[in-house]
Amino acid sequence: MRSIAILCDKGPFGTNSANEAIRLGSGFMALGEEIKCKVIFYGDGVYFMKKGLNSSIINVDSIEDGLEMAQLSELPILLVKEDLEERGIKPEDLIEYGNMEIVPWGEIPRVLMEFPAAFKV
Repeated sequence: MRSIAILCDKGPFGTNSANEAIRLGSGFMALGEEIKCKVIFYGDGVYFMKKGLNSSIINVDSIEDGLEMAQLSELPILLVKEDLEERGIKPEDLIEYGNMEIVPWGEIPRVLMEFPAAFKV
């Protein structure tokens, strides 16, 4: 497999799904430049990139560690615009991450067409 999209719609509250999406994506990226991967957070998954979440309070693995892993692997992360808006999250409420893009829901099918495989966590 040369490329994969990882989709996550679970928020970082009481579950490690968002962190697992990051770990999985970073692992693929670590295999080399020929491996293409993107993580797409939608639904409650968009909360993972919100500033101010305290991992110890919400009983999940360290969000900071997950983001550090993503940064080291230069993992692209997409957030669905409409899901951010529905949750009242503005771009300025998000963690600064250089390889993050906010895309409208209508772009997701086009993005998924870039990948022969998709995995949902």
